Amino acid sequence: MKTGIIAILAMMLCFGCEQAQDSPSTITDPQQLLGDWRLINPASSFKTTLSVGIDQPSGGTVSGIYSLKFTGDAAVNTYITTALLVNSATGSIDVSAITTTKVAGSPDAMLFEQSYYTKLKAATRYELTSPNALRLYSGSSTSDRLIFEKLN
Repeated sequence: MKTGIIAILAMMLCFGCEQAQDSPSTITDPQQLLGDWRLINPASSFKTTLSVGIDQPSGGTVSGIYSLKFTGDAAVNTYITTALLVNSATGSIDVSAITTTKVAGSPDAMLFEQSYYTKLKAATRYELTSPNALRLYSGSSTSDRLIFEKLN
């Protein structure tokens, strides 16, 4: 009987550890978003970056961020957009239309780039799982997220 109870407790403990890895604590300070990021998931041979800055025309300041400028390099083209910070406590954002250069590339590169732009535009929430790890969510499945690591 004791062995059975110990086994059940051990399994519950292991399950709890596994859950904790899947749902890391988040950082809600939007100033931690600022900087240069590199896309690491979905994995690709195409270098894709995201630079996050303050959208100055909107009146945002370092101490009162409410609109962010997203710029970067996708598989082939460069892009720019803004993201309204709806609620920093929940990481809620609203990404504007994306403007890009119009250079043609290989079919694989263009397909990856379109998928990236679609997920970026659809992002509704950000999550900083550490000062160097950013996730942008555009849905509820793991394929609906972009994961970046901080470069600086």
